[in-house]
Amino acid sequence: MASQYSKLKVAELKELLKERDLPVSGLKADLVARLAESDAASPASAEPADQSAPITDIPDADAAVETVASGGKEANEVGGMGDSVPPTDGLNLAVKRALEDEAVEEEVKRVKRDEEMAEAVPPAAEKDSALPPDAPAPAFDLKPVLGGDVPNRSVIAEGKVDTETLEKAAAGETALKHEEPEVQEDYEEEEEPPNYDDLALKEEDGGRPADLYLDTINRAALDFDFERLCSVTLSHNHIYACLVCGKYFQGRGKSTPAYAHALNEDHHVYINLDTRKVYVLPDGYEVDDASLADIKYLLYPTFTPQMLEKIDHQTQPELDLARKEYYPGFVGLNNMKHNSYMNAVLQLLLHVPPLRDYLILQLDPSSSSARPTSELTIRLGLLARKLWNPHAFKSQVSPHEFLQEVANASGGKFKITEQGDPLEFLKWLLNQVHRDLGGGRKPRSSIVYSAFQGEVRVDDQQIIKTGEFGTKPKFDIDREIKSTKTPFLFLALDLPPPPLFQDAVETNIIPQVPISAVLSKYDGSTTREDTQAGVLKRSKITRLPPFLIVYYKRFLSNRFLEEKNPTIVNFPLKGVDMSEYVDSAETLAAHYDLTANLSLQSSTSTGTTATSPSAEWKVHVHLRNAEKGKEDEGEKWFEVQDLNVREIEKGMVPLAETYIQIWERRTPNGKWDDFVKVDPPKSHKAKAGGAPQANGKKAEKPAPAAK
Repeated sequence: MASQYSKLKVAELKELLKERDLPVSGLKADLVARLAESDAASPASAEPADQSAPITDIPDADAAVETVASGGKEANEVGGMGDSVPPTDGLNLAVKRALEDEAVEEEVKRVKRDEEMAEAVPPAAEKDSALPPDAPAPAFDLKPVLGGDVPNRSVIAEGKVDTETLEKAAAGETALKHEEPEVQEDYEEEEEPPNYDDLALKEEDGGRPADLYLDTINRAALDFDFERLCSVTLSHNHIYACLVCGKYFQGRGKSTPAYAHALNEDHHVYINLDTRKVYVLPDGYEVDDASLADIKYLLYPTFTPQMLEKIDHQTQPELDLARKEYYPGFVGLNNMKHNSYMNAVLQLLLHVPPLRDYLILQLDPSSSSARPTSELTIRLGLLARKLWNPHAFKSQVSPHEFLQEVANASGGKFKITEQGDPLEFLKWLLNQVHRDLGGGRKPRSSIVYSAFQGEVRVDDQQIIKTGEFGTKPKFDIDREIKSTKTPFLFLALDLPPPPLFQDAVETNIIPQVPISAVLSKYDGSTTREDTQAGVLKRSKITRLPPFLIVYYKRFLSNRFLEEKNPTIVNFPLKGVDMSEYVDSAETLAAHYDLTANLSLQSSTSTGTTATSPSAEWKVHVHLRNAEKGKEDEGEKWFEVQDLNVREIEKGMVPLAETYIQIWERRTPNGKWDDFVKVDPPKSHKAKAGGAPQANGKKAEKPAPAAK
């Protein structure tokens, strides 16, 4: 009997339970089990109350089937196109099965009609499809299986019930549970973060960077010349430069000034000033694009010896972003306030080829073979790279970063806010660089001594007042003469004093003197009297340096005032013969050519001093021609005064009030590789901003200037 009850619907089972006064709650399996237990308890009521004939009464069943078959029209009217099963109250089991099969046939017809209508619709395009292009279409088994106890598979798919469960339920093996369909939560799967590394490397077909933030970079605002200091926190650690506005910020985390600047100002591209890596903020991913190579080169220009040699003989100018012509090395330096004298000294030194090449090629912090050095020399080398950069964005450079370190290393002696003496700054800078590079007393212990150090012999004799009053004392060969050899970096030249009294006409005449007259001080025979020490002196050069630095004693001071000597020194630009002023032991030619000339420009003849705010300093440097035999034809001279760079006639160079000059000694092949060498450094510990320690001892005092 249990198999018969399982074929009934839940509503019918509940009616039977109500007739027997039994509970109607629970699932269908509970209802069937409850009726089977009732039948076992009372066999008399085993059959359903609504059946008047036995279940095996086949003729009645056949008649019912015939009645349904002949009344198809009425069945269709009641069933409504198979949408619902006709009422089966009062019918026996066979009639109910026939009505269910009729409903299944109607459902099959409806499914076939839907399939034909779907085939008539054109296929959807790939871009409109909700499925991936390679995903297979879902397969549906639309072929119905009629007859028997096996349910139709299309109806199974429609009802969300698996086939095995219905087949077993039809065979009576298990009861079909009428459960509510499980409601799936509507949630959006978390999207995976994009792979920014691949995104940054991709480029469109036109060669344009795929990362659109690179279009916001403003190269006109970039120079990287100022001190690497955060504009918000004033910190030197982890500094990034905004490539949109050029400002410096610290860090790139969520709580850093760079991150806040990216959100507030909508500036997204930043470069690390130490690692030269470019990042996009606030996303935080790195960008490695070929279009950023010029910015990285501007941040830290790199050179080779062949490249520097080509720049030295370059006759065609370069162009900056504003299409302005400039020659590498012949660019202006920004005057922040009163650093004109320091700009002039930097232009003077950075046009000495051996010193420039050493600062650029040997002082690379990223190189493992670089010498230990200080922050001062590192920044000086970086300034040299920027000054000689052939791919600059602007035809000017700001020495702000280097001059900040100068103020720290000098203890505030040289500041950008106070005017100073170029000679004093030049002496301090060369001696400081020499110490920072581990230099000692030996001539080739540093690039400074190897390029600029010479030697002079000074003879002195005690003065004995004899003879008539007013006669000039002379050396007495019969008495003892003391000789001392002293190394020098600077050769001091005395100017003749200007006339004390001038009439109305002579006030317009500027006194002049040839360079041979001032060099006669070192011919070994010209004497000068030291009245304070009471000795008579004469000088002779014993060793000439590859590059000779001379300065003219143009500023004289006494107890009352300091005044300027306006005497003009006449000198040729090439071929100054120093053989008369040096011992004959020198085997190399003693001819010198002018490399750079530092002069004073003032509005008054005698009132301006070296530290006067009205003093204006300018430098004359020259561009050489690469063609042999045509050096004089293609040679160009430039006058540089802070940011102003202009080409001048070479005849105008000696007309200025010269203060410091650097002369280059001629060599047989025109190169200094064999003459300017630096000995390998000894073990030492370099201290930034101070003198390094060598072998546990204090570094020796550098050579003074020859007076």
